[in-house]
Amino acid sequence: MKPAGCLACATLRGEVMVPGGVVCEDEHWLADHCLGPFGVGAFVLKTKAHRASLADLTAPEAQALGPALRILTLTMVRGLPCERVYVSAWVDQPPLHVHFVLEPRYAEEAGTDPWELQARRRADGPPPADRAAKAAQRVRRALDTATPVAGRSRGAPAGRSPGPRPPR
Repeated sequence: MKPAGCLACATLRGEVMVPGGVVCEDEHWLADHCLGPFGVGAFVLKTKAHRASLADLTAPEAQALGPALRILTLTMVRGLPCERVYVSAWVDQPPLHVHFVLEPRYAEEAGTDPWELQARRRADGPPPADRAAKAAQRVRRALDTATPVAGRSRGAPAGRSPGPRPPR
């Protein structure tokens, strides 16, 4: 069930448009640019099914989470490019929907206290849609080069998806 008032579900249904569209997805997880105040190049990895907490994940959703985070982080570092990716999960406002915010730390931000950086980004508000769309395009392009076969990364066994792949 995808409840009314859930921003994650609204983006999944296409009722709320995300600049740059879907960056990558697999059977259980989908990533797109963050609509919140986390800066250009921040992405949200969310469950496709409405889940209120990590405890509610199915076994296949839980198994796909690590590879999905790895692939998205790798492609953010390569595509944006950024030096580091901070991952957080704050699922505390109803309606609850499991999601992770992946925030880049760029080279020019090295040495900045992460809490100060996050406070600055929150004060700046959401990034302009055109800049978010360009960041999504760069990450999608990096994903294309990181996964030579759709749904597989280098070294992944055939028949097993290592995480998100470019949208079809």
